[in-house]
Amino acid sequence: MPSKKEWDWSTTIVTFSTVIFAIVSLITAYITITSWQTQRQADRPYFSVKNSPQVVLQKKVMFEFEFTNVGKHAASTLVSNTYVFDQSLNLKPVHVDEYALINDIPRETTTRLMIQLDNQDISLIDKDINPQYLVIHLSYADPVLNQSYQQSLFMKWAGVVDEEVQPLIYAQTSEREKILNYLKLHHLKV
Repeated sequence: MPSKKEWDWSTTIVTFSTVIFAIVSLITAYITITSWQTQRQADRPYFSVKNSPQVVLQKKVMFEFEFTNVGKHAASTLVSNTYVFDQSLNLKPVHVDEYALINDIPRETTTRLMIQLDNQDISLIDKDINPQYLVIHLSYADPVLNQSYQQSLFMKWAGVVDEEVQPLIYAQTSEREKILNYLKLHHLKV
């Protein structure tokens, strides 16, 4: 028959082992759930610009963007809000448009967005066009996760200088706040 001291000692070891096992199980469950949530979030739809945006100047100024869904899940109810306005930030927007796409956009599928401006809408100096900001705000849903997402692109275009079409580039981080203030002032959603 075991003595009381031996029994207490073995009970303590068993209890301690059980507590350690429970803690390890909780940590494992937490890590599993966290990595599952991270993986789930990584699978969400996400749009990237496929090629450099094109600027075409004919009778109108046209900007062409190609977006590819690089996420694993399809994107549904894609709505794009596009705004074009003079970089002086003193004039009304020259272009405000909303476009909704009915179909889902599966992974690795490209969709095209065209922004068309009439020359009479933008500030012309002789045959040159003043620099402009372009903002593209995308909102869409993930039907698998049942969540909504938003992305915004802040671009700037140096316009037309000496009858040469300038390239479209991303706005600098330092310009973001004043662009957002301009959009808020004109009640445009981003």
